[in-house]
Amino acid sequence: MVCLCRLLIVSIVLVSGVVAGPPAVAGPLPVGQSYTESVQLTAATSVGGKERRQARLLRCDPVGGDHPHAQAACRDIAVAAGDFDRLPGDPVKGVCGAGLDLYDPVTVTAAGEWDGTIVEYRKTFTSECKLRLATGLVFDL
Repeated sequence: MVCLCRLLIVSIVLVSGVVAGPPAVAGPLPVGQSYTESVQLTAATSVGGKERRQARLLRCDPVGGDHPHAQAACRDIAVAAGDFDRLPGDPVKGVCGAGLDLYDPVTVTAAGEWDGTIVEYRKTFTSECKLRLATGLVFDL
């Protein structure tokens, strides 16, 4: 049931045409190779009253998909043992200063499988700066 719901949600997003960039295409894996970690990541913001949604597929072990920072994202999720609330974030960025911390909410989701466990994560951050501090490059789609 969970898999069917996820497939339906991903299909709706892809069919609606709001995905930034081309959809991910799964390439063939070497014989005997399979992905043990695969998550569909989305980030949605509202710009001028219109929703802007980005989606990327992240595959780890081996790294793949269409995430622009796949290596770093896989590393951070591995450090958090698949718990998106425990992502190491981006401590180098420091704090969100004036102009960077305006209320501009962004809602992120992650759905998939990590180390044999189903991942379903959804959280709204007050700004992209707060999102980056908490999640690093994982949702930099």
